[in-house]
Amino acid sequence: MTSRSFSGGCPPRHSTPVTDRASFGDAVARTQRALGWEAMPWQRLVGRTGLEHEGGQLVYKDVDVSCPRQQGKSSLVLSLCVQRMLASPAQWCVYGAQSRLAARRRLISVWWPRIRRSPLGGLFDLSKGTGSETLTAANGSLLTLLSIDEAAAHGDVIDLGILDECWSLDETAEQAIRPAMLTKPNAQLWRFSTAGNAKSVYWRGRVDAGRTAADLGVAEGSAFLEWAAAPDADPTDPGTWRSAMPALGFTITEETVAKDLASMSLAQFKRSHLNLWPDESDEGWSVIPKELWQGARL
Repeated sequence: MTSRSFSGGCPPRHSTPVTDRASFGDAVARTQRALGWEAMPWQRLVGRTGLEHEGGQLVYKDVDVSCPRQQGKSSLVLSLCVQRMLASPAQWCVYGAQSRLAARRRLISVWWPRIRRSPLGGLFDLSKGTGSETLTAANGSLLTLLSIDEAAAHGDVIDLGILDECWSLDETAEQAIRPAMLTKPNAQLWRFSTAGNAKSVYWRGRVDAGRTAADLGVAEGSAFLEWAAAPDADPTDPGTWRSAMPALGFTITEETVAKDLASMSLAQFKRSHLNLWPDESDEGWSVIPKELWQGARL
């Protein structure tokens, strides 16, 4: 089986191939259902690919997922964390977003109410203390928020790290997590984001490397999945939307997308809804003509 056999919703534009190895992806989908969501096909593919294992040993140390905004990323991230926390005792998960305030708001105002209302609610408790926000499972597993600081992870041993909105982060975020994963053979670092801007050097580097490896069929080390429109596709065509937005037809309607197109600048629409970078869109070449810039690079 490969990612090219994907069915249901739009397939990824670039994706690490799915192999015949076993995967913990179904466990994440079951967790998602327990939390009140039915996993969409794209979410199932991400779980199936990123959580492939051999005899319980995870194949991928890093998993990068690039997709448009509002596709259900948050529900997938929470399901990944909860599944990991319940799968084994004393797992330590760390979540980081564009700011600690944003991560805190998501944990306390979005995720915790969802967990508390679910059949899993009795297995968790939440500490809301500012600077020490912690989701604790009955088996001793923890979910804490990332503090991007030189000594943030010193002494900690992290099993799962998740960096969200990576377009707004730099390598400092990874450096705050990576050393704490060294002694954990099954540790993983997941990164999620939509396309960024000219300052998003860290995330663009991950995307470029991921595209290359995925297109070459590399199925070890790091996994990469990306949903995005073709750069030359008509952004006003619903067919283009269906080629890039994996939640379209599930949790998003074409009518909603059409309203956004009418109210947003075209550059904003391409980035947020079609997951296109500035240099993949004519709007990214407003100062130096695209042809002149490309010619200067030769």
